[in-house]
Amino acid sequence: MPTFFETFPVVLVDGDGIVRADVPFRRAESKYSVEQVGVTVEFYGGELNGVSYSDPATVKKYARRAQLGEIFELDRATLKSDGVFRSSPRGWFTFGHASFALLFFFGHIWHGSRTLFRDVFAGIDPDLDAQVEFGAFQKLGDPTTKRQVV
Repeated sequence: MPTFFETFPVVLVDGDGIVRADVPFRRAESKYSVEQVGVTVEFYGGELNGVSYSDPATVKKYARRAQLGEIFELDRATLKSDGVFRSSPRGWFTFGHASFALLFFFGHIWHGSRTLFRDVFAGIDPDLDAQVEFGAFQKLGDPTTKRQVV
């Protein structure tokens, strides 16, 4: 924990939002100090299941750590963990290729559907097939293209 937070004030409130105890920045400002109120800390679950501490130093330690979201000491030395999520070059390579693969895949789906449903996107009713063959005059400049409506 950074040393700045070791002297940071902590306010302990109950479920209704009423201040029950505090760890002040200056002791002279304390109205509900942990020593005066007699706060205890009890753990439910995990390695410390059922353990209860009432000495003020331990209660303050866990109250300060609870603010930062890291109550327990984790083994950081073995894997050299520092709390920052990192990825290897192989991870970035895989992520980049997966992203581009999805872009190309959805691009193919999009353009394929535009081609297959060209008449629908143009607003042509499917019942007009009996009167007009859609796409008969698509090839401009081709002498084999039909010149009359079917």
